[in-house]
Amino acid sequence: MERPAVLVAEPNQLQLQMIDLLLTADDFDVTLVETSEAALAYLREHTPAAALLATELPDIDGFALCQKLKVVGRLARVPVVLLAHPAEGGGLDESTRSRARAAGADLLLQRPLGDKNLRERMLRLIRQTTAATNGEPVPGDFERAPGSADGDGIGYAGAALGAQAGSELGRLRAEVAQLRGENASLQARLTKYKDLAKNLQAQLDAERKKPKGLFGRRS
Repeated sequence: MERPAVLVAEPNQLQLQMIDLLLTADDFDVTLVETSEAALAYLREHTPAAALLATELPDIDGFALCQKLKVVGRLARVPVVLLAHPAEGGGLDESTRSRARAAGADLLLQRPLGDKNLRERMLRLIRQTTAATNGEPVPGDFERAPGSADGDGIGYAGAALGAQAGSELGRLRAEVAQLRGENASLQARLTKYKDLAKNLQAQLDAERKKPKGLFGRRS
């Protein structure tokens, strides 16, 4: 069975590697690019099953790239997930959500993305889009189609996934805080050992400078 192709456009190398790690398995054929120009070059020749686009790209931002993708007939039904930085207070603000809706995005997630369930969620999003295209009942937790009266695909699915991404972000921050604490402890120990080595070296130098006795022993 042919694996669904997923395009990922993300300028941050660490985030790119994380997404690659989360998606690269028997489930997907992942193409990784770092710019909108590279994404557009890929889209001229290919029609992916889904696309993950960072909102902050070095040439064209992810919102504009999503709009370009959605106006092409061949690509209009490709589900697009936008990855955006949280606001200062945490979470995705309404301005970002509004821009994502205006761009035609199907889902909005918060960066940094470290969700271990990303693979399963991407599969569900692809199945949802396929079912909607074929006029079949939409499965699972993506029942509300984008643009419906009680959910727009970003406000509904994005809010739930955004909360889970926020939880993952909290866990990552806790791990970073722990690592920083361990690093501070190691730095303190290293400083202590350096001071000890310095003192020992000073004692050794002092011994060497002492005058030698009759039989070559230092007094």
